[in-house]
Amino acid sequence: MKLSEKIHTGGQKFYSYPFRVYFLECGGDEKPQRIFSVPKKIFKRAVKRNLVRRRTKEAFRHVSGSYPVLETRHIMLVYTAAEIMDYGKILEGLEAALGKIG
Repeated sequence: MKLSEKIHTGGQKFYSYPFRVYFLECGGDEKPQRIFSVPKKIFKRAVKRNLVRRRTKEAFRHVSGSYPVLETRHIMLVYTAAEIMDYGKILEGLEAALGKIG
């Protein structure tokens, strides 16, 4: 079973605009992993999906040090907004979402 399937079925989830967040506790000596998803159903062009994914990864990189709880959990972020947001709005949304995990 893939990690994304484990997180989706066995983990907890909530919605915080513009992300649906799934998380699962790491078992034993597992290293926490991150999954960033932008559905093809929302953005048909790979260029747009990659742009949103890159912005989300960069925002996550900037805020991850502020949340020590992330060191013990697998996290999957699914972008759900219908439009491409600028980096600042993605950063704000990501901070709000990660704040709810703790």
